[in-house]
Amino acid sequence: MFLTFIRWYKKSNLKKSFELDENIAAEDYNGLTDNIFDAAEIMKVVNTLSAEKQEIIKLRFWGDMKFFEIAEKLNKNEAAVKKMFYRTIEEIKSIMS
Repeated sequence: MFLTFIRWYKKSNLKKSFELDENIAAEDYNGLTDNIFDAAEIMKVVNTLSAEKQEIIKLRFWGDMKFFEIAEKLNKNEAAVKKMFYRTIEEIKSIMS
């Protein structure tokens, strides 16, 4: 009986849906474009970084890879990849401000 419930629960969660509110104020669109410009500025900064730092950032954000997956791909220790990632994020923040 428990397994039947689990199967039902999993199937019902796959079918969840939601409606979008199309009544967004015009001022909200300005906020969205600001985020796009920020992303463009961040990409300019990322492109100035070393190739290794760029690859870690891009694999983490655009590749949706976990740290251990990035470490395997780059033949590095997971702790080293995490440290480089967080240091690179701090470097980007300092350049942006």
